[in-house]
Amino acid sequence: MIQILLPLFLTLLSIFSGIYIAYYVYIRNRIRRPWGLRIDGDFEPSVSIMIPVHNEERSIESKLKNVKDVGYPKEKIEVIVVDDASDDETLVKARTFIENNPDLNAKIIRQNPRAGKSAALNKALASSMHSIVVVSDADTYWPPDILGKTLPYLADARVGAITGRGVNRNATQSWVTMGEETYLNFAYLLRLGESKIHSTTRFEGGFCAYKKEAFEKFDCETGSDDSGTALEVVQRGYRAVLVPEAVFYTEFPTRLVGKLKIKARRANQLIGLYVKCMGFMLKGQLCLPRKIAVAQTLLFILNPVIFMALIVTSIAMIAISPLSVFSLVILMFIATVFLFARKVFLEVFFDNLILSYALVTFLFGKRYVTWEKA
Repeated sequence: MIQILLPLFLTLLSIFSGIYIAYYVYIRNRIRRPWGLRIDGDFEPSVSIMIPVHNEERSIESKLKNVKDVGYPKEKIEVIVVDDASDDETLVKARTFIENNPDLNAKIIRQNPRAGKSAALNKALASSMHSIVVVSDADTYWPPDILGKTLPYLADARVGAITGRGVNRNATQSWVTMGEETYLNFAYLLRLGESKIHSTTRFEGGFCAYKKEAFEKFDCETGSDDSGTALEVVQRGYRAVLVPEAVFYTEFPTRLVGKLKIKARRANQLIGLYVKCMGFMLKGQLCLPRKIAVAQTLLFILNPVIFMALIVTSIAMIAISPLSVFSLVILMFIATVFLFARKVFLEVFFDNLILSYALVTFLFGKRYVTWEKA
């Protein structure tokens, strides 16, 4: 049995690590290349800023103040708070802030009964006045210059959407947040490299800006209002890019349960997105470069399957022959990596475990349409 399991384990490990290393090296090389875009610093369009909320009584006032303090011409900003059936004091606090700040051109739209973030955003989209809409989650913080630094990328007629990079303000608070920081840094490199090649479909809800002409509605199919909509933008012949200057701040759960809850939902949505990409690719209709789409499929669908197979074969070999040289080598390798590269090891372990779980839930028909607090 060992004669079968050992070659299988080594093959799986080579494929698993090879996918990561090959795409990482390729992306690092692409990041160094110029954008090739017409980035116009004088481009200053009017924008509709949409803030989707559900039970955000703790953050809605600070979010509205944050948007009000953004260094952008006030006459060019329309703020839309779109509520998805909150049952706390979110609406009361939002109305009070708007009444006390008449210089902020803001309004509230309510969706009831609850239908999810994408549906709420589509309701706000229908009432927005300007040709560019910007979406930001209520629990994120923008630097004052974020619009001035990022909207110039939309001056290029080929760019239909832009997104930003979330930075955790509590990155050093626990081993959970430190591990998430490792993941965010890796994801940032991949998203930036994909943007330099053509587009990234992994958008973040803290900051997304879209040209209305580049999409019809926010994606309700996968439950991913940001990334799913970015894919639609790409399918309409535009580019969707990560702007390095678009940095926003948020906080991540400090406990493992909160991390798993957030990432399982997000992983399920992203798997739906990649399955959708595969469908377009098989039909010859995908506008996203295949080198990006295939790599994403390998990283986020194939690799988690290989990861689970690695765990099963490792356990089987150790159980069959616990004192064999190979079993001892596996245990020593895991102990060494855990000791000297703990953050990377744990993040790779948990991310692939979450992706595996999300893949199973997706195959059994689970979809995350509404959003909840961790």
